[in-house]
Amino acid sequence: MSRYSLRPLARHADLFEIALGWDPGLGTYFVTVFGTPDRDREPDIRLWRGTSPREIGAPCEIIAIAAAYAEIPDDLTRQLEIDRLACPHNPDRPASKLLEELLGRSRSAPG
Repeated sequence: MSRYSLRPLARHADLFEIALGWDPGLGTYFVTVFGTPDRDREPDIRLWRGTSPREIGAPCEIIAIAAAYAEIPDDLTRQLEIDRLACPHNPDRPASKLLEELLGRSRSAPG
């Protein structure tokens, strides 16, 4: 798994961090936007994408989401693609199968 921490844009003073990267277990890119920490020092999760198997398949998609909140380094799209190629999603891995089974059940569970 790769993970990059990005600096929020100046107009987003209410944000603490924007994290994005590649999750080979789920076969998706992800982005999480964190608000400033609360009294218990836990950051508020404002946005979280890339939580389902193969939800976001191209680095440009995740960059487009993150660009609304963070400064994007020039080489990040290329680096995310390198990360995916270096550690591709393999649906036959036991961990990948387990994740998909657990997530599939949680989506269909009542409540």
